[in-house]
Amino acid sequence: MRIHLTSPHRILKISLLMLFTLLLMGCDDTNAPSPQTPKRHQLTELSQKNINAYTNEMVSNYIKIQDQLIQHYQQAKQNKNTFEFIQYRNHAWTPEYISLKNKYSRDFKHNEPFLNGQPSAPLFTIYENLIYIGLDLKNGLLEDDEVRQQSALEAAKKDRELALSIQQQLK
Repeated sequence: MRIHLTSPHRILKISLLMLFTLLLMGCDDTNAPSPQTPKRHQLTELSQKNINAYTNEMVSNYIKIQDQLIQHYQQAKQNKNTFEFIQYRNHAWTPEYISLKNKYSRDFKHNEPFLNGQPSAPLFTIYENLIYIGLDLKNGLLEDDEVRQQSALEAAKKDRELALSIQQQLK
């Protein structure tokens, strides 16, 4: 017994297959934003009226994000769990850092003529440098390179002190 191509059984199978395929495609979330997609911030127009508050916020954010990085690094080092630190750094810390860094980079470019005469201008470089500190901590753990890790921690301490010093100048 031969089934003809237009038999109701065959049409039902093809229809169900197409329906199932469409259902799966409708459930696809490839266009949904990733939970690690950095947030998009609005540009800030800086002036003498808001530069101190902006600088204080920037330093506070820097201290917070640097503390998170160092704290997770120290926990991973103490627990001898390099993988845990790498996962945290790559999937939690970096998206938050990139979001803040991008905000401050855009604000710097938008306000560059104004910022060139401000004591807070070096903060933007400090923010840029933090990604390299995180990379050195990660790679130092991976390669069991104590010198690299200590160098990264010293750079973090120096940048933190500079950020706090800039904040103190504005008081």
